[in-house]
Amino acid sequence: MIFNRAITVISKKVGQLIELVLVTVLIDIILDIPPACVFIDKSNGWFVLLSIILGGVVSYFGYRYLASKTTAIFERINLKKIGFIIIMLVLTRVLMDFIIPAIFGQNQDISLNQTMIESMFQQGGMVALLFKLNTVIIAPIIEEISFRGIIFEEAKPLGEVVQFIWPTFVFAAVHGPSTPEQWTVYLTAGALLMVVRLVTKKLQYSVMFHMAHNLMATVGL
Repeated sequence: MIFNRAITVISKKVGQLIELVLVTVLIDIILDIPPACVFIDKSNGWFVLLSIILGGVVSYFGYRYLASKTTAIFERINLKKIGFIIIMLVLTRVLMDFIIPAIFGQNQDISLNQTMIESMFQQGGMVALLFKLNTVIIAPIIEEISFRGIIFEEAKPLGEVVQFIWPTFVFAAVHGPSTPEQWTVYLTAGALLMVVRLVTKKLQYSVMFHMAHNLMATVGL
């Protein structure tokens, strides 16, 4: 009896894990679609605009799906939670600008994701402006809905530890890190975003934190 019950529990957990992995793979494939437009012609603003539009469409349908799974998305703005975001932004800058460089050194190779971003910014003109808009607004929305939203909710049956670790790992992995420092940067960013999501209990605050972080990085703060 005990053995059969154990087998049933294990089988259920394995099924939930497989489902989580399949959902993650599907989300990763979908997330690759909007950026793919940019690579058609990086110097053409229309392709960047198309990427933004597709990102908006993906975000919309992702939000609709997420809203069917949870109500932990929006609430009336809470100033205490905004204050917490500000504290987390300061902590992020300390970690990214001082602590991590002190550990790994100042002259490290940048990730594939950062290389692409910088190459787009160097295009100048409307292309750079549209891509900055995408970086500051669209990307945080779609990534938070995907990682701290859908994947977070899909991981719930596997427990709080998996809920924290799995979306954080996947978030880091999709940004293309290839060195220990790059993995540390993106895992740290993912963990901080997850802390904001868990403490505030609403996805809107991790979106706001993500937008503010990307804005600061974009303007060089």
